[in-house]
Amino acid sequence: MRAFFCCSAVLLLSISMFSQGAATKPALTGASTIPASTVPANVLPAGAPTVETCEAYFKRMFGYDSNLTVKVVSIGVSQIPDMFEVVAMFSTGDGQQIGRWYVSKDLKHAVAGELLPFGADPFAADRAVLASSAFGASKGPADGKLLIVEFADLECPACREAAPLMEKLRDDFPQAHFIFQSFPLVALHPWALRAASYLDCIERSTPEHAFTFIDAVFGHQKAIENDVRKTDAAGKTTVDDAAVTERLRHFSEWAGVDPAKTQACAESPATAERVNHSLQVGQSVNITGTPTIFVNGRRIGNPNPAQYEALRSVVAYEAEHVGK
Repeated sequence: MRAFFCCSAVLLLSISMFSQGAATKPALTGASTIPASTVPANVLPAGAPTVETCEAYFKRMFGYDSNLTVKVVSIGVSQIPDMFEVVAMFSTGDGQQIGRWYVSKDLKHAVAGELLPFGADPFAADRAVLASSAFGASKGPADGKLLIVEFADLECPACREAAPLMEKLRDDFPQAHFIFQSFPLVALHPWALRAASYLDCIERSTPEHAFTFIDAVFGHQKAIENDVRKTDAAGKTTVDDAAVTERLRHFSEWAGVDPAKTQACAESPATAERVNHSLQVGQSVNITGTPTIFVNGRRIGNPNPAQYEALRSVVAYEAEHVGK
């Protein structure tokens, strides 16, 4: 499918851009995104476009592409006064991508794209939230003024592909405090929540082994998928819970921790509450897909390993402006 983004490499790292044309459509990538769900009509804000209206709009706008399906995810009041926000999931065989539309209250005009912060220090709000609430596995000096937070999912293929890039960043910026904040997309990835629970327990018991576990799971992600997914004679695929447990115990031991104790911790209500809190941290900064990183509050969605030098330039720039 054709890409509809047109912008520089650095700009691609920082914001989502849309090309000019007959229709505005988000480019689909390999990044994992939150799946669509129905929007009950009785919870819509007064005067908002209905689900039916939005579906009719997308069908008329993008119906020429028979490979594309669009599902309304949510309809709500935008942060922009006098506008509604419509979030939709675009899907093809190439992947999925969240798209956002801002609709005027008279329902006659729409603006497509990401809502970006504005001001002399546009990243201050997210920086403050993450500085006070991010709590995942970490590397680098705890008092480092350069804070880099990655929201990721251990079952997410795009997160696996971004892992070497994140490691290179840690090598290039040893003064930075890096946090791996779990954001398991449970509707897309059936064993991601359990993997996040194991990681949380390892980080609490022996934090020095947390990234060994992360690297092991990412390094064997495809093999884990093959081991835990079972297909019956009718072609229906399910996930074998026992196989998931066995694999996660195995990589816990690989990481140098007690697999039985880690499993017991991972299955505890306290750990479930902590992983849920990790999801809430992501929601507080409007995470809709993984991987997403924040460099001192500056959002960079789905960092591309092929654009490492552009990413490095952004991080170096933020490092120069710490405290300014």
